[in-house]
Amino acid sequence: MITKEDSLVHKLNFILNKIPFAVLLEDSNRRLQFTNQNFCQLFNIEAKPEQMVGFNCAEAAEIVAPLFKNPEEFLNRIDEILEKKVAVNQEVIELANGKVFLRDYLPIFNDEVFEGQVWIYYDYTSTRRMEYENIRHKEFYERILHNIPADIAVFDKNHRYTFVNKIAIKDDIIREWIIGKDDFEYIQLKEKDINIAKVRRALFNTVIQEKNPQEFVEENIKKDGDVQFNLRRMQPFFTEQGEVDYVVGYGMDITSIKKAEEYIRRKEQNFAQIPDMLSIVVVIIDKALNIVFANSSFESVFGYPPSEIIGKKIEEIALSDMVSIRRDIELYETNAITEDAPKEFQFKDKYGSTKYLTYSLMPYERADVAETNYALFFNDVTDQHLAVSELQKIIEKERRLNELKSGFVNIVSHEMRTPLSVIQSSAQILELLNGADRVTKELLTLHTNRIVSEVGGMENLMEELLLVSKIESGKIEFKPFPQNLSSFVKTLLFERYSPYNDGRYMRFEERGTLRELAFDRVMMQHILNNVINNAFKYSSGRKPPVIRLRYGINKISIIVMDFGIGIPEKDRQNLFKAFSRASNVDGIKGTGLGLLVVKYFLEFHQAKLRFKTKVNTGTCIIIDMIENPALDV
Repeated sequence: MITKEDSLVHKLNFILNKIPFAVLLEDSNRRLQFTNQNFCQLFNIEAKPEQMVGFNCAEAAEIVAPLFKNPEEFLNRIDEILEKKVAVNQEVIELANGKVFLRDYLPIFNDEVFEGQVWIYYDYTSTRRMEYENIRHKEFYERILHNIPADIAVFDKNHRYTFVNKIAIKDDIIREWIIGKDDFEYIQLKEKDINIAKVRRALFNTVIQEKNPQEFVEENIKKDGDVQFNLRRMQPFFTEQGEVDYVVGYGMDITSIKKAEEYIRRKEQNFAQIPDMLSIVVVIIDKALNIVFANSSFESVFGYPPSEIIGKKIEEIALSDMVSIRRDIELYETNAITEDAPKEFQFKDKYGSTKYLTYSLMPYERADVAETNYALFFNDVTDQHLAVSELQKIIEKERRLNELKSGFVNIVSHEMRTPLSVIQSSAQILELLNGADRVTKELLTLHTNRIVSEVGGMENLMEELLLVSKIESGKIEFKPFPQNLSSFVKTLLFERYSPYNDGRYMRFEERGTLRELAFDRVMMQHILNNVINNAFKYSSGRKPPVIRLRYGINKISIIVMDFGIGIPEKDRQNLFKAFSRASNVDGIKGTGLGLLVVKYFLEFHQAKLRFKTKVNTGTCIIIDMIENPALDV
């Protein structure tokens, strides 16, 4: 008679054997009362869980201690935990082979009487490596951004800061505080004019609504009363759906340019003395575009002393492109207007070094000669340009990733176009036949079958795409357990390939001593279906394919041989890439995703795939399944 207690124990044993953790239950004398299969697998114990009941766990700990990085510390820690009898959660343990486990400990008390404890172990190796890698990448890119000589900030869609570099906010405490805050909170903290935050918010909203970058000059009154001008730009970045994902803002100090322009406009009568006091380059040209003046800063930027270029044409000061300057002069002469915003260009100086400059053009009337002259103000922004260029490289990297995704979608759309055309044409023919006087059953069946076939092909493509997406996003479960591979293959052949749709049967062979193998049934079915179906599909009209199981030393090999068209040498290196198919398939249908999925599923099993092939002779696929690999279950 089975009591309720027996039933409960049975259910608990079933549950504990199914959970993806290694569980060990000891009594108060450290005698093993229960363990599950995951525990045996995690510690490479060949005995079955039920055979271990009654073992002395203290002696067992001494045996497995050499598996850990510090055996003595491992044993001392167990003694310490047992002495305190206090629950322990997610304690990190390092193994000698580089793996990392997490350990939980739970003491068991009944009416304050200690009755034993539960130990739970998890394989944390892959997760820890990913965490370290993510931290390393984050620190790498932050180090770059922090050292770019420009104000850089990243905002979410609600205009809240998600990153600020050290150039923008030097104070570490404030820079950490501002994450998740907005400009209104920052302005309040710094006791600045609230209108600064309002202007920034209005421009940010424009970026979000119009999905275009915005550039503006911001004036800030410093503590000493001086005005600082910052040229700021807000650049949106988008999701695959075209929505704004985040906004990058960066700014450069253009105070010197603004002040120089304003100073020159106000003090034109003292122009001859002022230019040499400026850090920017000032060049004056007459109406014929001859250089009539250059200040002392000219040499530091262009490499020539001013005396060498006076009287020469503007093109002779080594600029690579004078189209923009000439266009501004022509615009002024025809419409009497020019653009005030600085423009950027690059050139090579006297020594061959590439530099980046911004320039502004200001026409004015010279009273002494009664003609219009033009003042050009050049500012060396090479350092700022290189900083922005580094940021753009990071942004370009993200853009390329988005383009890869878009290319993926474009390829899929091309794969869908042909079957849709076939379905449409067959549907139109059926519509015409519906009104005809004499319609044969064979004709209706032909076009109906074409539609069904193409819909099936589209379904296969979508299923493959969804499967690849699940795999790449880590949303697919891997559930291996020991089972009879021979029975699995025979059942698959009987259910799906007895016979194949062209009437052929696959020959099944076995060599070696049959034994069980741990594998995931769903993944293995997908692997075998793909390679078997390919063997039939690409050997139409020839001898039927052969599948053989070969039980070797420490591995079981699955061999699938066909006598078909083979794979050209030029196509072999792309065999496992998405949407890649051999050049000799000649209209044989396929998604180009099957072997990619096979590759992913074999990686789950830590299995290897080899192949031998010869055009017009056949292909042999060899899958080596390693026995008892350290699978992450």
